[in-house]
Amino acid sequence: MGAIRVHVRLFATLRRFFPDYDPEKGIELKVKEGSTVQDLIQTLQLPEKEARVVLINGMSKKNTDMLTDGDQVSLFTPLGGG
Repeated sequence: MGAIRVHVRLFATLRRFFPDYDPEKGIELKVKEGSTVQDLIQTLQLPEKEARVVLINGMSKKNTDMLTDGDQVSLFTPLGGG
């Protein structure tokens, strides 16, 4: 299996895990072909309980969804409110 490239944007408190994170650039990352969102979260070493809201190319996705080459992945913390 080859590698694919994905572009990751982190939001809210997830940015604290990458002190040099540039919100304008995000993170360009190579992952194995066939990787899921869950694999990506593990690769980034983000706590699963914090990286709970996922958009791929602007569409809401689950952690079990597979990534494809060129995907734009946005990761958010759980939304709260009342």
